[in-house]
Amino acid sequence: MTEIASNNKLGKCVYERNDNHGPVTVFEKHNKRYLTFGNAVEQSCLNLDKPYQLDHSYTQAMMLALLLKKDIRRALLLGLGGGSLVRALRHVRTNLEIHAVEYRSIVIDVAQEWFLLPDDKNIHLHCDDAVDFITQPEPEYDLMFTDLYLAAGVHDAQNDGGFLSNCQKHLSDSGILMANQWSDSYSDAQLAREALKAAFGNKLLSLHVEGGSIVTFAFNGPLPKLNPKQFYADAQALGVLLDIPLQQLARNFWRQNAQALKLGRYLG
Repeated sequence: MTEIASNNKLGKCVYERNDNHGPVTVFEKHNKRYLTFGNAVEQSCLNLDKPYQLDHSYTQAMMLALLLKKDIRRALLLGLGGGSLVRALRHVRTNLEIHAVEYRSIVIDVAQEWFLLPDDKNIHLHCDDAVDFITQPEPEYDLMFTDLYLAAGVHDAQNDGGFLSNCQKHLSDSGILMANQWSDSYSDAQLAREALKAAFGNKLLSLHVEGGSIVTFAFNGPLPKLNPKQFYADAQALGVLLDIPLQQLARNFWRQNAQALKLGRYLG
C-alpha cells in the first residue's frame, strides 16, 4: 500500500464500480494504471508496457524470497489487489502453481479486466476471506505473501497472531512467509513484529523499504546459507528479468540482517 497525495496525480478515472465495501476505482496516466479503493491510497500499479514490472518497493523486496528458497512449487498470495505479484511470479517462474485469495469479487474482476492478470491452468483465484481460507485443509505452500489492506488501512488479520499461526501451519518445512507491514508509527510496527513472533518465534528477518513498509520474512525452517557475493549476483540477474533494482534491495537486506546472516542463526 502506497500513500498518494491526491487521486488527481493518478491521472484519469477510467473505471469505477461499487460493492457493499465501497468503490473500486481504476486510474490511468501515460503507460500506468492504478487501483484504489475510493480514497487517496494507491493499492496497485500496472505498467502497461512491462506488466511484469513491480512498481512498489515492498513488492520488489518480496521477490528476494525467490533467492532465499529456490525449490518452490506452490505459492499463496493473501490479498490480490491488481495482481502485481501474480504477474511478476508468472514472468520468472512459468511452472509455479499460484493461488491468490481475494475477499471482494469485484477486485478479482477488475484485476482480470483492467490489470492484465495472467490466465493459465496453474493460477487459481479464490474469492474468500483470507482468515477463513487459511483454516481450511489446503496443500502446503513454499512461499506465502500476506498483503491484506482495506480502504481504511491494514486488515486486522495482518497483525493477528492466531491468523499468522494458521499461515505457518500451511507452510512447507522450509517455507517462507513474506508480510507487508506498513505502519506510520513505531508502536504499530512493534505490534506487527510481535504478532509474527507469536507464530514464528525468532525466525524472522526484516527489510525496511521506501514508503514506510517493513517486509518481514518469516521462516518455517532454518536460515538459508547465503554467500553474499552469489546472493548479489543472483539478485542482479533476477532484477534484470523484472526490470527492478533487486541487487540494491539484496544489499540492504544483507546490511539490515548482517549479524543473523553471518552467525547463521536467528536473533531474539
